[in-house]
Amino acid sequence: MGCRTPLVGKLHAESAFSAKTQCNFTLDMFRFSPHQRQLARWTQIFLGLLGLTVMGCNQDRGDYARFNASASGTELALHTPWKRVLNFEPLPPPSSSNPVLQPLLEDILQLGPWPPKDKKEQLKLDSAWQGFVSFEGSRMAIQGIDSTLSQTGILTASEKTLSDAFGRWSSHFPKAPVPDLALAYTGFNFSVYPTDKLLLIGCEFFIGGDHPSVKGLPPTLYPRYMQERMVPAHLTSDAIRGWLLVHFQDDHYNTQGRLADELLYWGKVLYLARCLAPEIAPHHFMDWTESEWAWAQAHERQVWSELRKEETLYTRRRTDIQRWVVDGPFTKAGSVPQESPDRLGWYMGMRWAEDFMSRNQEVDLPGLMEQNDVLPFLQAYRPGS
Repeated sequence: MGCRTPLVGKLHAESAFSAKTQCNFTLDMFRFSPHQRQLARWTQIFLGLLGLTVMGCNQDRGDYARFNASASGTELALHTPWKRVLNFEPLPPPSSSNPVLQPLLEDILQLGPWPPKDKKEQLKLDSAWQGFVSFEGSRMAIQGIDSTLSQTGILTASEKTLSDAFGRWSSHFPKAPVPDLALAYTGFNFSVYPTDKLLLIGCEFFIGGDHPSVKGLPPTLYPRYMQERMVPAHLTSDAIRGWLLVHFQDDHYNTQGRLADELLYWGKVLYLARCLAPEIAPHHFMDWTESEWAWAQAHERQVWSELRKEETLYTRRRTDIQRWVVDGPFTKAGSVPQESPDRLGWYMGMRWAEDFMSRNQEVDLPGLMEQNDVLPFLQAYRPGS
């Protein structure tokens, strides 16, 4: 949804692990009598079933409670450039130290450089800004932000949720940056524009799929399934997810990686996002409905059977990788049915991270993000547990 995020990114690790275990077991069996070998086989089967049963009864998949942390009273520095559009306010003097204006005017709206270097450049920028503010489409969308998000208290509540999330972030990552928060109108260019210094949210992306300004968007750029996700409930979850994706991408995202690497990166980010904002329902981090989340839960084993194929999980072909991670009406990969939600690769990566953290009590959240090897996650993963 216009979010500036990383590029959407073999032995079959689980199969290799299982084969090695089976090989060692078979070699050991040659040392015993037939009766002992039969007993050993049944013991192995029983223990395996017992392990699956125990894991199936675990209602706290992911061990999220282990990372409960105080929000520590953090309050993000807040900027509200959307109000400047609402009130037809002109741009401030070039000497302004507002950290939002440069990315908003230059990178997002592309109206001109900030600060302008001379009077002529300033006049040109002021004119472009007034045209943007007065444009009928801008007026319709900005009124939607005001009526749907501001007057209802949603923006205030979102600010509190994000401040709490970054308070927990500081508890787990005390040396990491905390960004300023900017609630903006971006002309439907960026839903989230994250840097280490700034978390800018395009509020117009969250005013509801039935708002006239959303329904009027060109369907070639924003098809209806995407418009239906532009709801207030996704504002905070998209913001947290987008900021984390960009913050960690330089050190942990491999643009030339395999599908397994891509899903692991998404999975770690989603796991961390849920730790930072436990009050947000998990399906919102996927931009799904509750029914789409329920479908993924009910069909996890079938999805894993499709994903685990060696030629799938370890492909480096970007077109094949994107089938599992990009927006769409459903996940267009292999034999995954059309009634599925899209981006099931995100969901599977999160499940890998959850099972890994449940089985590695000594690993903290920074340690999770540092772990870039897929194999330990696949060894810990239990489909549908």
